[in-house]
Amino acid sequence: MVKRLYADLGLAVVALIWGSTFPVVKIALDSMSPFAFNTVRFFIACLFFIPFLKRGDFKDGFKIGVVSFLGYTFQTVGLDYTTATNAGFITSTYVVLAPIISWLVYKDVFDRRDVFGVFLALVGFYFLSGYSGFNIGDILMLFCALFFGAEIAMISHYSRLSNPTMLAFWQAFAIFILSAPFAAFTTTKFEINMTVIAALLITAFFATFVAKMLQNWLQSYTKSSDAAVILSLEGVFAHLFSVLFLAEILNLTQYFGALLILIAVIIVSLRE
Repeated sequence: MVKRLYADLGLAVVALIWGSTFPVVKIALDSMSPFAFNTVRFFIACLFFIPFLKRGDFKDGFKIGVVSFLGYTFQTVGLDYTTATNAGFITSTYVVLAPIISWLVYKDVFDRRDVFGVFLALVGFYFLSGYSGFNIGDILMLFCALFFGAEIAMISHYSRLSNPTMLAFWQAFAIFILSAPFAAFTTTKFEINMTVIAALLITAFFATFVAKMLQNWLQSYTKSSDAAVILSLEGVFAHLFSVLFLAEILNLTQYFGALLILIAVIIVSLRE
């Protein structure tokens, strides 16, 4: 119970870190194309892993990395076409997808409280979205959520079988390698300024190296359904940082949705 609770609290910190990157990346994309940004970001992140590298776990980590690459690709490209707040909340629909994928692929079970927590979070996302229809950016974010849901299910499964640090490294390496060829052919913006440098360092160190290390270690102590609900706080934090840096706002209905997500997190985290 205690280990799982600490793991849940740690995953909430991961959600905070990831939520902070939505406005940061959105601003950086004014100066650098999406694939170029991801290539540089994950190359820098790989450098931070060097002192911790060991042999093994390439296959499992790279498989997760391919799925992560697809998630980050849809997310980064989609940020060009929607608000940072919408992106954060729609991405968080992986709260529903992760336990379903985990059940279908790995036969993991979840109880009634898990089902209720996931359902409550989904209702929260409905209110948060503003239910005003989707644009192309929102649709790209839904694909992002699908792949991130698969990523969470895979990490919960493989982190119990492999070294979590090496899993995190091979994920970052896979995203770097897969992004580079697309960057070579699609880059139309590649301006290096202080804003881009700050965004690259924040996302490479905090949102990739630190957050991925924490996620891979902590998910070995908790269920994929718990992890999905807690990491969905990313959407709430994305809004808070978007309010601070991009002047985006929500109405009362959307704040009610955020409250439902917080309740869902409490439900899945404080059970015996």
